[in-house]
Amino acid sequence: MLRPLKDKIVVKPDVRVKSSIIEVVMSEKDNMGEVIAVGPLAADKLKVGDYVRFGTMGKDEYLSYHEYYENNERYLVMSWQDVCFIEENCA
Repeated sequence: MLRPLKDKIVVKPDVRVKSSIIEVVMSEKDNMGEVIAVGPLAADKLKVGDYVRFGTMGKDEYLSYHEYYENNERYLVMSWQDVCFIEENCA
């Protein structure tokens, strides 16, 4: 597993499931997931296990994350500053 440096975090994005009843075009980028690892400069802001919503790449906003694959699992590496909010009580 990655050990992020500085202000970086590793997020496992939610897996979106297409409906088998209604055909839906899913062109929207990932924007929610669980924090899997936290760099030292982000440790006072986020912790492993936090469920977060992060920015997406659109016309007026910019998010630069890197995809990382390990054992066929997809992870996103980003700055903690790209997180919009932490969702509380999301069990």
